[in-house]
Amino acid sequence: MDVDTWLLSALDKLVLERLRDGTFVVRGEPPPWFLRLGIAPPWRDTPLRIDRALPFLEVFLPEAERAWSTDASRSARPGGCTQGSVRSDGWTQMTEDDEALHLEATALCVGSSRLLVITRNDALFHERRRVLQRARELRLVHEALSREVERKDVLVHCIVHDLSGPLNSLLGALSLLQEQPLPEKSGALAAVALKAALRQRELIREILDTFAAEGAALDASGGELAEVADLRGTIAQVIEALLPMACSRCVRLEGPPESGGGQPCCVLGEGRRLARVVSNLVENALRFAPARTSVRVLVHEDEPGWARVTVEDEGPGVSPAIAPRLFQKFAYGRDPGAGSGLGLYGARIAVERWGGAIGHEARPEGGARFWVRLRRVGAAGEAAGGEAQRETPREG
Repeated sequence: MDVDTWLLSALDKLVLERLRDGTFVVRGEPPPWFLRLGIAPPWRDTPLRIDRALPFLEVFLPEAERAWSTDASRSARPGGCTQGSVRSDGWTQMTEDDEALHLEATALCVGSSRLLVITRNDALFHERRRVLQRARELRLVHEALSREVERKDVLVHCIVHDLSGPLNSLLGALSLLQEQPLPEKSGALAAVALKAALRQRELIREILDTFAAEGAALDASGGELAEVADLRGTIAQVIEALLPMACSRCVRLEGPPESGGGQPCCVLGEGRRLARVVSNLVENALRFAPARTSVRVLVHEDEPGWARVTVEDEGPGVSPAIAPRLFQKFAYGRDPGAGSGLGLYGARIAVERWGGAIGHEARPEGGARFWVRLRRVGAAGEAAGGEAQRETPREG
């Protein structure tokens, strides 16, 4: 033990041994910083007043005593030396010449001796202070960002509210106007106006959905979502709602074939938003699919723990110029049928929040294939397939 003690002393560490009567004595050569604390010699083999020399240690001693007791019971075995130790928090103590010493203590057993090793660690203290300062700065930035997001949300909702009022009146007036006996040209113009107003209402809903999805993603704490949706049932509802649009464009809209004995395919997600995601993909496919072609919606359950939805069309496909940023905010092409650039972005935000992924690929026979990959859950709402882990979502 003498060699170990002197080695610690040579490394600028103060070694104190706890005696049976509860007092402490200095072992080895005390480091220079200890001599500047104003403690009168002699130190060796003379009990040291811990409350005066190193006052913080009185706070740490109960924890050190527990560690010593545990190690002492283990050291009863042959060999007697244990490896357990416990470290204190750092503290600052002033020297006689008003220099700050940044210290920390370690309690350990060496053989039958109970030791306190006091270390001066200025570098660790300054690193901790730098980390704390950085944490405070990041907290201020986060609070400022949260206030900015809140102001943006209030502004968006005010704008949407102000737009929705006149639009609802306009929709009502146009609907009543279409019921009137109008000349053919006037009726056609009224139909165009009504169609544009309906599209405007859909764009407003898209904006609300996108900002709601962004807010939910920012508020998510990383835990699993409790909501579960029936994927097949959601797809059936979307197809039923979009059949009139498909008929008006002379496009066949085909849903997934019945399989699994009519059992639902439960996935992790929110039913209303999942319907919005699937609807957005199907609407895009219908918008670009040529007349007398097909749009197919399929469900794939061949991967353990996951379900995959694909929406395929026979249109021109995705332009290489837009493909890299397809799922980013306000990404849209120059095609007259292009949307606002918010639908796919909102879909990505929602799907990634559920631990899934969304993307697209070109079909070898022509057209585009969009896919959504979602985590399957069992009847009890737990993730199906214990090996299924939350992955980093892939962008299309």
